[in-house]
Amino acid sequence: MERVNDPGAPSPTEVISAWIPHDARFRESALRHAVGDTSGRRLHVYVDSLVNRANDDGSPLSEYDLRTMAAVREDLDRRPLTSVDWRAVRERLVAGLF
Repeated sequence: MERVNDPGAPSPTEVISAWIPHDARFRESALRHAVGDTSGRRLHVYVDSLVNRANDDGSPLSEYDLRTMAAVREDLDRRPLTSVDWRAVRERLVAGLF
């Protein structure tokens, strides 16, 4: 059975916050986009490019990375990345850097 907007599912912010700070493949690039932009807009653009465009700063994703993005989209449960609190994700990502 398909789960659509399961009320018990983690929020989009929780999904991205649990994933991107801990995924070594994308963490450094995500940090580069997050450090100088407290609004989180650059981080949003970077993650959207990964998840929805299969692109990592101009490079196509590998088959393995594409499976990761499919899992992220599934965890988002069809909710858009625009509903993510990008400031909260950024804070979690840069925690401990300063």
